[in-house]
Amino acid sequence: MNSVQDRRPRPMAAAAPVDGAPGGPAGPQASAETGLSFFRGYNRTIGVAYGLLLLALGGFFAWQLQRSFGDEVAFLRGQIERHGQFLEFVLRSSTDQIESLRLAASAERESGRACRTGRQEAQAGELREALNGFHRDAALHPDAGGNLVGFGRLRGRSDDFYCDLGSALALSGQLHALAFHLPHAARVRFIATDAFHLVFPWQPSEQVPFDPAMYRDSVWNLAQAPVNPDRQKFWAPPFFGGEAVGLLAPVAAPVHGGGRLIGVVAIDMSLDYLNRVNGNFGYPLGTVSVVDATGHVLAHPQAYAQPLGVRAAVSLEHAVPAQLLPTAEALARLPAGEPVERAGWIVVRRPFVSAPWNLVYAVPRQALWAKLLAERAPAMGGALLAVALLMAVTYALTRREFVGPAARLVDHVAAESRLRAPAIPRVPAAWRPWFEAVSKAFRESVQLGSLRKELDIAARLQQAILPRQWPQDSRYSLWGSMQPAREIGGDFYDHFSLVDGRRGLVVADVSGKGISAGLFGMVSKTALRSQATHRALGPAAALSEVNEALCVDNESAMFVTTFYAQYEPATGELRYANAGHPPPLLVRGDGVQEWLARADGPALGVVEGATYGERSVRLAPGDFILFFTDGVNEAMNQAGQDFGLARVTEAFAGAYSASAARDAVDRLLAAVSAFAADAEQADDITCLALYCHGHGLPGAVS
Repeated sequence: MNSVQDRRPRPMAAAAPVDGAPGGPAGPQASAETGLSFFRGYNRTIGVAYGLLLLALGGFFAWQLQRSFGDEVAFLRGQIERHGQFLEFVLRSSTDQIESLRLAASAERESGRACRTGRQEAQAGELREALNGFHRDAALHPDAGGNLVGFGRLRGRSDDFYCDLGSALALSGQLHALAFHLPHAARVRFIATDAFHLVFPWQPSEQVPFDPAMYRDSVWNLAQAPVNPDRQKFWAPPFFGGEAVGLLAPVAAPVHGGGRLIGVVAIDMSLDYLNRVNGNFGYPLGTVSVVDATGHVLAHPQAYAQPLGVRAAVSLEHAVPAQLLPTAEALARLPAGEPVERAGWIVVRRPFVSAPWNLVYAVPRQALWAKLLAERAPAMGGALLAVALLMAVTYALTRREFVGPAARLVDHVAAESRLRAPAIPRVPAAWRPWFEAVSKAFRESVQLGSLRKELDIAARLQQAILPRQWPQDSRYSLWGSMQPAREIGGDFYDHFSLVDGRRGLVVADVSGKGISAGLFGMVSKTALRSQATHRALGPAAALSEVNEALCVDNESAMFVTTFYAQYEPATGELRYANAGHPPPLLVRGDGVQEWLARADGPALGVVEGATYGERSVRLAPGDFILFFTDGVNEAMNQAGQDFGLARVTEAFAGAYSASAARDAVDRLLAAVSAFAADAEQADDITCLALYCHGHGLPGAVS
């Protein structure tokens, strides 16, 4: 009845035999085995946990190393790209300068100035004829230009000769500044079609004689129209330029003017300079090389350790392991700028834009891992050692401060379960309250067990006083159910036979719950049955008498709402009185529903001298009435919603028709159960139904 949502306790399971009790293990050996098992379980659990922690930590370090390896490769890739950009600048400066020289020579030839200059220099300039040729050994400022050395005489030559000569002399005036712009340029050459060449820096003609064999050199051949129809700049294969300059890599371009090939201008780049620049690669591991399109290695830290002493370009297989890059074609197939793992090596190919060359970096994968381990292993090893030491200290502390006392607590619990009440052992001060609490809990559990037995007896007594037999009458049927929210409920229902053939019907709800409500309900039930059966009082008078009896010495101020009715089977008339109880629901045979007219009065046990009204209603065959306590309409679901009176009527809406009282009770209880679902029951739920099958005398139903 109380609307406060009391929590329904779970029924206590039957107590299992305890140690020392009949049917249970006993003796100090069982206690010792319990403590030992606890220790073994702890050691096993800690061992597994520590092992998993170390494995997880090791896995994390392995993941970190793998990630660091990827970061190192990415860093290495960036270093290679920056190094390649610097070398690209060196190569581009050469190609840009060769293009500038070619344009200058062509422009001089097309303007006509070259022809006049050539004739003037041949007649009264610094050129001098010698045996079978001419030279510029008598130049006043040799450092300002190069030496021009040729074959044949200066006079009596063709116009093209003088024009080409003037173009070469025009280039000579620009070469002095080139020495500052291109520190890697060991030599600049202009090879003319008319059997002469210009060489910078200036050297005596006997050191740079004109040799017709230069027309068979790759620099000359690669400039010819059949090979180079688009007149593109090109890089020729490296060659040995002498002890002073070592190997040279020429970049050249054909020079045209007057509709013909004037000659070829070439800048011979020093591989000594290239190797010195390449040696500045800012990573301590691996080797970085420059390889041309034909597989010649132009720069390599080991192969060119003494670059001026190398007379021929090193082939690819002597600089890179053969299983790694066997041919130049294999090198060209590598993706540009992407690290590739091959044969236990990490290889990166960075192609140049200004030359058909590649920057190739190769490092053994194992060497890269060794570097990472050397950098990270001490810190990781120290971390693992620190974690292991921490685990050992934690294990020692937990064994002394927790596991040992916990094992003794297990033994203490086992002893208490045998009702021995042992003394508290020597444990850390923080553990003493636990031992005291265990001892207190076992003492209280004994008391609680006794109380539980008494509650069970009281619950069985309460169930026993509820009607178990129902009238067997063809004119009507009755059925009821009570579901307590606790072991002992405060609701009750009753029916009994009256002296004149009528049937008394009672549904009541006591305030509160538990033992006190159950006892008050038993008193109320007994008093009402006594007044109704022995004194033959009507519903209102019977309630008044019971109210007076309950008000006497009611110091606990308990009360009970009661609906009392008397049913006349012969006529179907139901006379009733209500003491503060929810009105019943009348459902006609045609489905029409109505709440019984109010005949309200205060709950029993509240007001002395209270009076109660009385009303009646007639039931036709097929009609039924539902009496229930507020535990039905106040039942709640998990969302906190009430079942409500509206859902009571909805349960019997439509074409529903009951065939007996039990059908109506079961339908209403099922609707309440489906609505509440898993929500905890907060109040007793009681329901009683009266179903009219017919009228008349017994056995003569109309």
